[in-house]
Amino acid sequence: MSITIGDQIGDYEVTGTLGVGGMGQVYRVRHTISHRVEALKVLASGRPVTEEIVGRFLREIQLLASLHHPNITALHTAFRHEGELIMIMEFVEGLTLGAKLNASPLMLGTSLNYIQQVLAGLAYAHERKIIHRDVKPSNIMIGNNDQVKLLDFGLAIPALGPEFTRTGTILGSLHYMSPEQVLGEQIDARSDVYSVGVTLYQLVTGRLPFDGPSEYSIANGHLKSEPINPTTINSDLPVRLSEIVLKSLAKSPADRFQTAKDFLGALGTLRSGETTTLVISSHPDRMRNGHPDAEVGFGSSRPEKAVFESSMLEVIVRDLAYHLGPIAKIVVSRAAKRALTLDDLYEMVAAEIGPEERRKTFLAIRRKSSVPK
Repeated sequence: MSITIGDQIGDYEVTGTLGVGGMGQVYRVRHTISHRVEALKVLASGRPVTEEIVGRFLREIQLLASLHHPNITALHTAFRHEGELIMIMEFVEGLTLGAKLNASPLMLGTSLNYIQQVLAGLAYAHERKIIHRDVKPSNIMIGNNDQVKLLDFGLAIPALGPEFTRTGTILGSLHYMSPEQVLGEQIDARSDVYSVGVTLYQLVTGRLPFDGPSEYSIANGHLKSEPINPTTINSDLPVRLSEIVLKSLAKSPADRFQTAKDFLGALGTLRSGETTTLVISSHPDRMRNGHPDAEVGFGSSRPEKAVFESSMLEVIVRDLAYHLGPIAKIVVSRAAKRALTLDDLYEMVAAEIGPEERRKTFLAIRRKSSVPK
């Protein structure tokens, strides 16, 4: 649906644009009867809309309708307009945590306050068997009163739903994915715990725990590398806090905090005098080519991406796995969301293969294969 400022959608007048998420675009609207300012979310225009995406958007509406917590953005209503689903949510005046970090360093006490509110919201959702799956700074809104709101439940799943038990599906933001997400394995609340751990690591050190020049190196970091001890980067941090952060980032879910409530309780053991440190200034969402999870402004244009058959992607994963191992699945999955053509897709995934000779070998297999161009 194409929306411009001044349009009227039902009883709502569009007054501004707020951003673009993974599958939706969000506008500021005013209810023409109550005059209340709210946020309107609709599936993004100019992108392929599949049955899966529509289903995911509907699921987000239904999950949010079941959640009522001060640290989760509230759903006000939902309806259909010209055949398209519309979601109306509370409007939060403020900045995302990512934007705040880019603007200025934060006091440690402030950072911990934000994370504690995130964990409180997640604990509530987890108790209702809902897993967020995409916790990151750009999905954490900080209101002008410093109240935290968890945003974008577009990837959230009910823990007993069909997608919960289906392995092989890789969704989320690479820098914040748990190892089990990277491998496309079954996940539970401990995956969200890991993502919060990545965010907390950024807050207290000013850098990501796992980064690199390629998606392969980032994914491999989640699977095999140990993060640098936070106190090595910022010696003013309490040792106990460093231990808490590292526990949240354990490779095995069994070694992490088992619940968001446990994580929250551990942070509560820190003494108030230990939380006055000024956190190192950072740009936490930045990677080699801009911001990996930044929202795209409405004024920008996006060429329409290709839609690839799953059987075709399976062939590419199989060939790429010879060079990258199980991480091939996530590399192909993410590249397929950006590629305009099959040639683009092959070039993108081939770039993740380190040695040039092996890269040429992979591309040569494509030329010999039956995969159509």
